[in-house]
Amino acid sequence: MDKDAKMLQEMGDAVVDLAVKYRSSGLRDRMTLKPALEELLEDYTEYQLRLLKEGVITTNEDLKEMAGIKKEIDRAAKLEAFLAVIARTIAFIATKI
Repeated sequence: MDKDAKMLQEMGDAVVDLAVKYRSSGLRDRMTLKPALEELLEDYTEYQLRLLKEGVITTNEDLKEMAGIKKEIDRAAKLEAFLAVIARTIAFIATKI
């Protein structure tokens, strides 16, 4: 598996984890989280499309950063932490698109 494939897998897992946390949140929290999660999904889709056009663009450093983000997602229990990790994920993906 090349680095881009590994990144797609890691990002995909992170997006699914965030969506599951979103769905298990209360209605008020979901209203707050939805715009950020939608932005994340749009950026993730754009990143996937970029990978179709480019060669291998993911570095070992990118994979390490994504692993750190995934750990933050796993730890995010409160709304503020959840919003912060969504924002960090968006910012990371934005550097790739």
